[in-house]
Amino acid sequence: MPGQKLGPMTTVSPKDALTQSLLSFRLSEDEILDRLSEVRDEVLKRSPCLREENFTSINGGDLRLLFEVYDKWFLESLCSRSLNPDQLRFRLSTRMIKAGGTTTRFESSSGVRYEIAISCGLLFDSFRNNHARELSVGGRPCADRMEALQRIFEHELVHLTEQMCWGTSDCVGPRFQDIAWRHFLHRTHTHELVTRQELALAAGLRVGATVEFVFEGRKMTGRVNRVTKRVTVLVEDPGGTPYSNNRRYQKYYVPIDQLKPVDCCNPN
Repeated sequence: MPGQKLGPMTTVSPKDALTQSLLSFRLSEDEILDRLSEVRDEVLKRSPCLREENFTSINGGDLRLLFEVYDKWFLESLCSRSLNPDQLRFRLSTRMIKAGGTTTRFESSSGVRYEIAISCGLLFDSFRNNHARELSVGGRPCADRMEALQRIFEHELVHLTEQMCWGTSDCVGPRFQDIAWRHFLHRTHTHELVTRQELALAAGLRVGATVEFVFEGRKMTGRVNRVTKRVTVLVEDPGGTPYSNNRRYQKYYVPIDQLKPVDCCNPN
């Protein structure tokens, strides 16, 4: 109105808007599923590696693409607007054998940075064969690698946004679980994908089991000592490292599919 004195204008920062969005987001289950389908279709269309549901390759650029698309469909691009380009990086991990992903906050004198790492080992160990059990992430069944990747990434995206807005994140906490449910329909904070330990057990490769493998053209026989990314096998060798049982062993790291269990009761 003429003659009316206007008060100072206030603006909401992208970070504050993101916080408000996380707490107020409400869609029906059908609307959420539609958006998740849109994310899937857009990523499969734009990615040079993720060209099919059970993709056989992935790179760090695919994780950044996932972030951009999820940010657009679920966070109004407020996550990107709250970060400088060098504040968030993505990494594929071949060493994580239990966790599907991790999100880390780094604080230093130069500021705060974040990293999202995704376990490509879990993704590629799963959906290789017909599984007798259901595979799931976040309490939601996954029919293929793309679905598993999406569910893992959604979990890490909640970690990221919690860390950005509140400084900390805890996937067993009520705030995390509320955000994960309202945005992505996650019912749990765990996964039921195929681990290396499960693959090893299915192949009869328990700790202490006697196994055979070929190394540089020679057949070797040893015992399983540990199962991680590869299987650690101890082969008795007079020139090896002494162990507590007064024997000496050489240590070999062997892929699961290159090991053959030996029936110690069979003289052949």
